[in-house]
Amino acid sequence: MGSGHSGNRVLACAIFVALLLGASGGALAEGFDPIEATNQYLASVSPEDEANTNAYVDTGYQIQVMGLILNLVVAGLLLRLGWSAKWRDLAERLVKWRFLQAFIYTPIYLVVTAVIGFPLAWYSGFYVERKFGLGTQDFGSWFVELLQELGIGLIVFSLFIAFLYLIIRLSPQRWWMWGSGLVISFMALLMLAGPVFIEPIFNEYRPMDEGPLKEKILSIARANGMSVDDVKQVDASKQTNRVSANVSGLFGTTRIALNDNLLNRTSPDGVEAVMAHEIGHYVLNHIWKTMTYFVLIFLVGFALASGAFKSLVRRRGRAWGVRGVEDYAGFPLLYAIAAIFFFVTTPMFNTLTRVHETEADLFAINATQNPDAWAEVALLTSEYRKLHPPVWEEKYLNHHPSPWARIHMAMVWKAEHLPAEESPVVLDHRMKPTASPDEGATLQTD
Repeated sequence: MGSGHSGNRVLACAIFVALLLGASGGALAEGFDPIEATNQYLASVSPEDEANTNAYVDTGYQIQVMGLILNLVVAGLLLRLGWSAKWRDLAERLVKWRFLQAFIYTPIYLVVTAVIGFPLAWYSGFYVERKFGLGTQDFGSWFVELLQELGIGLIVFSLFIAFLYLIIRLSPQRWWMWGSGLVISFMALLMLAGPVFIEPIFNEYRPMDEGPLKEKILSIARANGMSVDDVKQVDASKQTNRVSANVSGLFGTTRIALNDNLLNRTSPDGVEAVMAHEIGHYVLNHIWKTMTYFVLIFLVGFALASGAFKSLVRRRGRAWGVRGVEDYAGFPLLYAIAAIFFFVTTPMFNTLTRVHETEADLFAINATQNPDAWAEVALLTSEYRKLHPPVWEEKYLNHHPSPWARIHMAMVWKAEHLPAEESPVVLDHRMKPTASPDEGATLQTD
């Protein structure tokens, strides 16, 4: 009984204190609704701009399907017409060492398929980007860069094919086990070489101008264990008007870079938020985690490809002129099987990427303590990502969180971090979702 009276006194005191706190700021906190705040940000996008973005994204989905169909058609033609076998024969006549034959077969394959696939490359890489207001290049500069990419591909892809078929010859039954390791090795090689040798071919990287903003970015990096002493600025506006930044490279080649669009189109707080996000990827070891996941996925993919390849060659190999899995002439078939596998597993890759992006978003908000700055830059992504896609689309087709999901995350963070004197004892105003908010769910009040 005594404890009951004591409890009543404590409750009365708590109510009195809550009323006092409410007089100084509780009304503001109780009136803050993360859903409403999110929708206010999204309301700044005009219906015309939203429709433009939706059309752009839907076109991107169509391009993915067209790309798969093109890969399958090209593979079928190269095998059925015997072109792949003829290129293999040419390589064998010119070079006896089978490893070097890859440097004859692969460039021919790449050039021919690039010519056949040029209309889709032009449509997806140039026409669509210009049509929806994202691309800034004229055709000439775009085409030059396409040729540069092809030149780099000739070198890198020829090396990859040479080592892949070397592995196949050394271990024809278990090559798929070692193939996944080869893919990851080349990914690491490209990440090492990219910042130093490849990226400067297409853009100029220069030190970011000295000033408070640069010091804030470096401070966030140092405070989170990243050893860097400079931030690079890249002239990406020559190709696109998208805002972007990245932390790229491995070991001694790691660097922080941001494009000039980010500097020109966002506030200093927005730039800081984006850079904190990119630093988050590095600090949270997303590069290494991604590689680990990819090893497992590629392992399954190569295993399935090995089985499917053997089955198809048993039935059609003689007509195609393909002797076996170790034969370069069979590469179009191997590539087609891989294309199908990666198309089917796209939702898996998207999910892995989206999880990492969400983690980096939270890292950025916590590192900067500025949710509105993150909302500002998240809103800019509505130029090329749907504002609030349906649940199934966000879950299976999006490799980044939607602007709605990102801004809502920031607003929830803001609600939870309002000053103590502005926060109610119980957040009765909090929305209860009928489905996960980051899946574009419809939410309702209690």
